[in-house]
Amino acid sequence: MKVIGFGAALVDKQFLIKDDALNALGIEKGLMTLNSEEEQNELLTFLQDQNYDQISSCGGSATNSIYAAAALGTSSGFIGKVAQDEDGEIYNTDLKNNNIEISNCITSSNGKTGNCIVLITPDAERTMNTYLGVSSETKFSEINFQQVSATNLLFIEAYVVTSLDTKDTAKKLIKSCHESNIKIALSLSDPGIVAGFKDELKSWMNVKIDYVFCNHEEAKTFCDANEFDDLRNYAKTIFITNGLNPTIVLEEDQTYEVSAYKAKAVDTNGAGDMFAGGVIHGLSEGWENAESVRFGNFLASKGVAEIGPRLKKNKYMEYLKEFSKK
Repeated sequence: MKVIGFGAALVDKQFLIKDDALNALGIEKGLMTLNSEEEQNELLTFLQDQNYDQISSCGGSATNSIYAAAALGTSSGFIGKVAQDEDGEIYNTDLKNNNIEISNCITSSNGKTGNCIVLITPDAERTMNTYLGVSSETKFSEINFQQVSATNLLFIEAYVVTSLDTKDTAKKLIKSCHESNIKIALSLSDPGIVAGFKDELKSWMNVKIDYVFCNHEEAKTFCDANEFDDLRNYAKTIFITNGLNPTIVLEEDQTYEVSAYKAKAVDTNGAGDMFAGGVIHGLSEGWENAESVRFGNFLASKGVAEIGPRLKKNKYMEYLKEFSKK
């Protein structure tokens, strides 16, 4: 196996809504909010009562990236936790159908599978409301590390910093991967997460990791500045996306930009995850960083033109072939 992801195992429930509905709900656009089970159920009931169409699929930031890498042909696995319920079944089936190894996807005999209500407004912005459920309880002792040690890269989403269990698991996974010479990639996930947990995230990178994935806003929040050199203290290679602007790549001895691809965005949900999945595939194939980023940008441009955080499974290979002809 070439890559294994670790993150919240969630089912995405996506709704296309208007701005006035978002305002009426008092939800701030573009951010991710953590909800209690009760808050999440109230929101879900409201949306269903308003007869908004719902699209459900396995989700979570790292899940979406690993899904993309696997659909592109990268041998992949995932570490997470679901419950014995309908959403847990949806999640595991989605992964299995995409040839993702799920023996480290633990099924809890109690509790509820986490979900993320994704509200998509006409400007293509996505606003997320997350109930973590049992995904926040993934313990290092439950993981088969022997399987992890057979991989080349561990990909972690920063969202796992929000719960005691997953924060501890991330720390132990990173330490074990350093000891086993497994490369480590961290996605900074969300500006709010970076702002609230910056010190913990930095502590995970006391020993430099290999890759950081982030967008412009997350990088700014991490560095407290418009200059991003501070990130070099924590990772050997940093990829900073910025919508339709070029992606900035920081390497140990150079900085360069890779142009983005034009796209008619209808839903930006998962754009960063799609980018990361494309880059991970490129890296696993031994491509240069710049070429991997170019493909990540290409894939993200295709992703934002569709509703949902992912493409249909067959589309990934189609776009890989299209890209290879460029």
